[in-house]
Amino acid sequence: MSLNVAILEQSFESVKFRADEFTAGFYENLFLAHPELKPLFSHTDMVTQKKKLMSSLVLVVENLRNPEALAPVLNSLGGRHISYGVVPKFYKPVIEALLLTFEQCLGEDWNLEVNIAWQDALQIITGLMLKGAGQEITPTVEKLEDVQDIPAPIIKSPSLPIVIAQEVPLVAPELETSEQSKKSLISIQVNGDVLGELIQGFNDKLRQLRSQVSQEPFGEVVKQLPMELVENFWTAPTWLVAIVAAVTFTSVIVIVDENSVLAKALSAADTVSLVLALVLFIKEAPDRRKQFHYQAWSTIDAAHNVKVSYARILALQDLNEDGVSLRGLDAPGSELVAIALPNANLSKANLCECDLSNAILSYANLDNADLSQSKLSGADLSNAKMGFTDLSKANLSSANLMGANLICANLSGANLSGANFKNANLSGANLKDAYLTGANLKNANVSDSELSVAFIEGAIMPDGSQYKST
Repeated sequence: MSLNVAILEQSFESVKFRADEFTAGFYENLFLAHPELKPLFSHTDMVTQKKKLMSSLVLVVENLRNPEALAPVLNSLGGRHISYGVVPKFYKPVIEALLLTFEQCLGEDWNLEVNIAWQDALQIITGLMLKGAGQEITPTVEKLEDVQDIPAPIIKSPSLPIVIAQEVPLVAPELETSEQSKKSLISIQVNGDVLGELIQGFNDKLRQLRSQVSQEPFGEVVKQLPMELVENFWTAPTWLVAIVAAVTFTSVIVIVDENSVLAKALSAADTVSLVLALVLFIKEAPDRRKQFHYQAWSTIDAAHNVKVSYARILALQDLNEDGVSLRGLDAPGSELVAIALPNANLSKANLCECDLSNAILSYANLDNADLSQSKLSGADLSNAKMGFTDLSKANLSSANLMGANLICANLSGANLSGANFKNANLSGANLKDAYLTGANLKNANVSDSELSVAFIEGAIMPDGSQYKST
């Protein structure tokens, strides 16, 4: 199916500048038509959720001409939605609510051609997300009330071939008691050769554990578990961790006293499935984080040479929040108005001719960065590291550079009027033809000779006096 990209981009341009109205209208339409979906958002910060919706739409529209980058992002997005409780049947109500909101937002600009273009686009987007949801790896563990009727669910994993082979017992025969029929058990069919040694070793440990549990408090036993278990958890394959978790938890159910508080808690719900899902969620957290970082960088790369990209701003902010270095970022000419990148590592970044007006860059590392001819009026650069930074002909009017380190920075021809340089280090900086009118240089480390080549009328000098030409 070919998309009418031009119409999609043109119609979305009007929506993008009415983001708050659009997202509020979408959720209002969705919950009005399908109130049963509202509980999915009961513990969600809707302000953040609305921003995520708009940023997702921006990302999609901006990459319509770059499907190679868009497809994996949507696949991953669909996979993540499974963990939010989203199932395939929820996609249709979302599409209907989106189309209705587009119609309300576009008004007279909404016609049959635009309607068809968005229907086609949402159909493809849904297909890619469902594909990602189908690829999500989630072991199937069934709760069984009667041990006599145990079926044979199969754990699916890309690393473990799906095999229908002999059934391997999950507990040692000598531990089987009549109590088992009262508890939730699982049955996993896998190749016995693959897991034989694992099960045998586990059974030996299990007998030892049962002996310890009968003699010592359970908390003391847990404290004695070796640290190697933690290390092995992160290094072992996901499928192995899933099986060990299922076996371990099932055995705990078997050996614990049925009259204990723990036994009652375990028998109250499908705890095996819940614990296994939790273990896998924790185990796969680093991989999800890596995938998220990859997607964020893909968004930034896709926006190269694109002046305005809201998705790029969000991606940069998200990466910085995760502590990812932005060193060497190449985004010349980008519009990054009011971007928040405190403490960011932007050393050697190419941000020449960028619009960083009112940006938050406090404590950022901008050493050796190229910010020539950039717009930084009103920006917060307090305590920033800007050694050898090129700020020639940049506009830093009313910027906050208090405590900033600008040693040997190039500020020639820069507009620094009204800027706050209190306690800043300007030693060796090139201030030729720089406009420092009205700037605050109190306690700044800068020599008279360095200031002599700048326009300093009305500036507050390092000694606290106000300069006035004679």
